Amino acid sequence: MSEYVRALKRGTMNNLHAPAGDRHIGFDRGDLIPDDHWSVRQASDPTWFSAPVDLGSAEAELAADHWRTGRELAAVEERNSGALETWPAGQQERFGNLTRRQERTREALHGHQVDHIRSLAAGGATESGTPFTAGGTPRRGDPLQGAQTLARGQKITDWLRTNHPHTHDRGGGDLSFDRYLRGIVTADWRGADEERALSVGTATAGGHLVPSPLAATVIDLARAKMRVAEAGATFVPMTTSTLKVPRLTGEGAPAWRNENATITAGDLTFDAVTFTARSLDRLVIMSRELFEDSDPSASTVIAHSFAAQLALELDRAALRGTGSAPEPRGMLNQSGITATAHGANGTVITNYDWWLDAVGAVRANNFEPTAHIQAPRTSTSLAKLKEATTNAYMSPPPSMLPMLTTKQVPINLTVGTSTDASEIYTGQWNQLAIGIRVGFRLQPLLERYADSGQIGFIANLRADVQVFQPTAFVVDTGVRT
Repeated sequence: MSEYVRALKRGTMNNLHAPAGDRHIGFDRGDLIPDDHWSVRQASDPTWFSAPVDLGSAEAELAADHWRTGRELAAVEERNSGALETWPAGQQERFGNLTRRQERTREALHGHQVDHIRSLAAGGATESGTPFTAGGTPRRGDPLQGAQTLARGQKITDWLRTNHPHTHDRGGGDLSFDRYLRGIVTADWRGADEERALSVGTATAGGHLVPSPLAATVIDLARAKMRVAEAGATFVPMTTSTLKVPRLTGEGAPAWRNENATITAGDLTFDAVTFTARSLDRLVIMSRELFEDSDPSASTVIAHSFAAQLALELDRAALRGTGSAPEPRGMLNQSGITATAHGANGTVITNYDWWLDAVGAVRANNFEPTAHIQAPRTSTSLAKLKEATTNAYMSPPPSMLPMLTTKQVPINLTVGTSTDASEIYTGQWNQLAIGIRVGFRLQPLLERYADSGQIGFIANLRADVQVFQPTAFVVDTGVRT
């Protein structure tokens, strides 16, 4: 083993350079790299790792191609600024081609590694750091490792623990947001040693930067209360103020051809949606008695209060945000959605046709709708529909999707001469994305509400809303009862 490789194993890379005989390959973070099979160090580019190659020739060639492609991608991005759609057409095409090439080599390389590990496992041996156990039994890898987006049921707390384990180095027990708040306000840290350790160094002139594990807990509580999350919206944890996420814009099409005829190219085309963290401030007021007297060992009353208020506003912005800075652009105001108006003055609900038509419109665009979101009044009106002849309550069609209700869909909209109109939102909801900074800031207001026996907090969260595929959604307007 060369001195360079030993240094990599020890993590002491200062003033060392690779010998001429060592080959090195770069990998994206999150690639499957067995600890004993690779010697890994972080390269000068913080998004890459470098590793000496100890591979068969085919695998080494794939790894080298993966590294070269990644460097070419980085060079293309460095030459072009702004959103991907503003780049010259040739640069956009090159970026898409390189992205597809890198994904192909990544999958092929992963397949080589899995085959190698399985062959060891079949003989009762393993390599440390692999997702396989001895005896040939595979263990599923962590789906959150390196994940850029989170689906319904995947928690930000788990994502943070997997991808940023240093944030959980201290206070790995049952952390409580309520105990943390009580400590920073009253300086009473009894029973909150772990929360106190996390609070060190978080106070600033602008308030307290809530430690990431506690912030993620509150954000997960807010997600659980959001209707768009229940419908299946995608969440994007943001660790920087802006984040680009690739989006498929064209799939091409296969074509029949004659013998010896030229094959028609049908490449996939991509652009990117850019999340920009926008500030959302929320004032939360609670009684001093509730704050001081709730059981500090088990209470989550305060955390739920914060989460409920954040959830309401995030739901509203995701559905109806204007897009005028600093407010994100919600579903209603996105270009490309299908908007269905019901009359110049709105129309009263008489049957289930609008919901069935909305489902059909989404499917006509090659998407599969997962839920409707509407006002509680709309669901009540549907439930009260009766047969004209028997006066029996009308049964909904068996194919109806879930109907989720939220008061963030208004029932007092003006349509023509009517002032009681509402809306219905239908779509494949994983095409709606909520970007959230993993963390938020709190400013206690200890004196402002003292004369009424209350305590106030200003919570500052940074988030954004983007739609991956607008044609996956239908919005019905002019809905009356």
